[in-house]
Amino acid sequence: MKNILQICLLFFFFTFTFANGNFDDFEREYENYNEVFDPLSGYNKIMTNFNVTMYDFVFNPFLKGYNFIMPRAIRLAVKNFFDNLLSPLRFVSNALQFKFARAGEELKRFGVNTIMGFGGLIDSASAMGLQKYPADLGTVLAHWGVGGGFHIVLPFLGPSNLRDTLSLPVLWYSTPIAYLNPAWLSASITTYGFANEMSFQLDQIDELYHNTPKLYPFLRDAYEQRRKELSK
Repeated sequence: MKNILQICLLFFFFTFTFANGNFDDFEREYENYNEVFDPLSGYNKIMTNFNVTMYDFVFNPFLKGYNFIMPRAIRLAVKNFFDNLLSPLRFVSNALQFKFARAGEELKRFGVNTIMGFGGLIDSASAMGLQKYPADLGTVLAHWGVGGGFHIVLPFLGPSNLRDTLSLPVLWYSTPIAYLNPAWLSASITTYGFANEMSFQLDQIDELYHNTPKLYPFLRDAYEQRRKELSK
């Protein structure tokens, strides 16, 4: 049960950053709409409303307080650190798609940020022009023809599909945080990483959640299209 919780926490962090993309990318992908297999639409709409309510009454107030007391420089260092931890996953996932140039750049990013960025606290690689290429097991499977299956909105976790949901264990165990003991420590660190990442996105999330007509179809279609684009 603890392992499931850990996987969910990391996936929450992962999906909310859209595979290390951003909300601009997310909205841009919606423009290229493709019909999504959505037999659970009734449930998904209810769960989307639940997630928005949790954001409004739990995450948003907490993170506003966090932003008030925590200097942006520290939050940025934490964000960079967690992003650097996912760099090996991006390297392997790009290599498995035979995107060797991208994999090489991810490897360079990891080396630069780990050594020159003091363990990833500073994003020196971006300053040197080294790009980040989001990728994970879900995009690898999609690249080689594995369909996403039905769309599903996970409680707290947000948009997903069957393929990406089943790849969660690999996502979790791809970071060293998963191997910390006791289990509550790794879960707590992952939760903090997610919350810190989310703290940079409050304005965008508010805009997305409260000024988007037909929110659920938008989130569903944009998520699926974004995942499709990442697998090309």
